[in-house]
Amino acid sequence: MRNGSRAVKKLLLLGAGSALIFTMGGIGPAAADAGPHKTTMVQPGQSGVLISVAGGGRCASCHRAHTAKAEYLLKDAQPALCYSCHGGSGASLDVVDGVNNDDGGALRGGGFEYALINGAGATKSISLPDAAGKTTRTVTAPAGTVEAPVTSRHQIDGTTTGTMWGNGAISAAVNPGKAGVTLECGSCHDPHGNGNYRILRPIPNDAATSAVAATATTPAVAAVVVAPVNIPDAITKVYTTTDYWAVADRNVPTVAAAPGVAPVAPIAGQTDGYITNVAQWCTTCHTRYMATSGSYKTNSGDAVFTYKHRSDSIDKDGVSRPNCIQCHVSHGTSANMTSRAASFTAPDGLVPTPQGAGATVGIGTPPGPYTPTLVGGTAVGTSRLLRVDNRGVCVMCHNL
Repeated sequence: MRNGSRAVKKLLLLGAGSALIFTMGGIGPAAADAGPHKTTMVQPGQSGVLISVAGGGRCASCHRAHTAKAEYLLKDAQPALCYSCHGGSGASLDVVDGVNNDDGGALRGGGFEYALINGAGATKSISLPDAAGKTTRTVTAPAGTVEAPVTSRHQIDGTTTGTMWGNGAISAAVNPGKAGVTLECGSCHDPHGNGNYRILRPIPNDAATSAVAATATTPAVAAVVVAPVNIPDAITKVYTTTDYWAVADRNVPTVAAAPGVAPVAPIAGQTDGYITNVAQWCTTCHTRYMATSGSYKTNSGDAVFTYKHRSDSIDKDGVSRPNCIQCHVSHGTSANMTSRAASFTAPDGLVPTPQGAGATVGIGTPPGPYTPTLVGGTAVGTSRLLRVDNRGVCVMCHNL
C-alpha cells in the first residue's frame, strides 16, 4: 500500500522533476546542498568567470522572470517548489517520505509525511561491572523497514500558523512562545547555498522578537536578539542512518576551513562541529529551551519554562549527551505516544484530543498541535519530534 502511493506521487511529480533535471543541466539526482543550491557567486578579485560555469543554467530551476507564481519570482510556492525535487523526483533525498532514493536509507531528519523511524525498537544494554567497577551503557534506536505516517513534524506549508514554543525572553509573565508563525523550507535552509551544514541559515526566519511594553496587568517583555550560528559544512556528506540514537556527525569539522585550505575532520576525543553548534542553532528559535547543567533544580525565573532539562552538552566520542538533537529529529517522526505519554499539557495550557476514526496524516492534513493520530484504533499523542516511543528518550539515558 505504501509503495503504491509513493509510486503514484512520483508519477505526479515526474513532469516538474524532469523539467528541473534538464534546466539544471544534470543527468541524475542532485545531492541536497549541491546542484542548484551550490554557491556560485563571483568573488572580488576573480575575472573572466564563465557564466555557464557560474550557474547560468541553475536559475531556471526555481525562478521565472515574467511568469512567476510566488514571491521572489519563484515558479511555485513552498513547499511545492522544494518537493518538485525533494518529494521523490529529481533529487536523491526525499524529505516527504524520509528516505534516500539512491539506497532506500532512512534520512537522519525523518520526513514530513512519512518516516523510517522504529520508535518501538529502541534497545539498551548495561554491562556487568569490570575489574575497576565500571559499567558501560549501549543504546540504539534503529531505523524502520517500512515507512510510517509521521505523528509530529515541523509545519512548513507556509500557510498554517502556529506557536514557536519557547521563543522570547525569560519572563515572569505567562508566554508560551511566539504566536502566528508560519514556516516553509526556506525559513531554515538557504536555497542558494551558503557553505553551512545542510545549507542551514545562521538565523532562521522569524527567530528574533520585538520588545513588548508593559500593560496594567502584565510586565514588560524584553526583545530577543539572537546571534548567528554557522555550523561548518561536512567534509563527506552522510544523509542517512541505521541508528537514530547515533546523532553525532564525525564528518563535520569544529572550525570552517579558510579559503583554499582543506577542512580537518575531528579526531577521537574531540567533539564534532555539528554537535558543538546544533543546540545553539535550535535555540535561535526556541530561545528559552537552552539549559545548562543543574537547570533541573534551578528556577529560571520564567513562568512557563521554569525548570529545564540540560540541552547544551556536546558529544566528544559519539556517545549520547543531553542535547536538543539527541532527543528530537528536525523534520518529522513516526514515533508513537500512547497511555500516559499521550496525555500532557502543552506550554499554552491546552491538552491533546484524539482525532476522529480513520483520520490520516498527509501533506494537506498535518498532525495538528494537539490532535493525536490513530494507530490501530488507538489514539496516539503528538510525539513532539521525539526519536523513541512513549517518551522512551528518558529511559535511553536514565534507569527509572
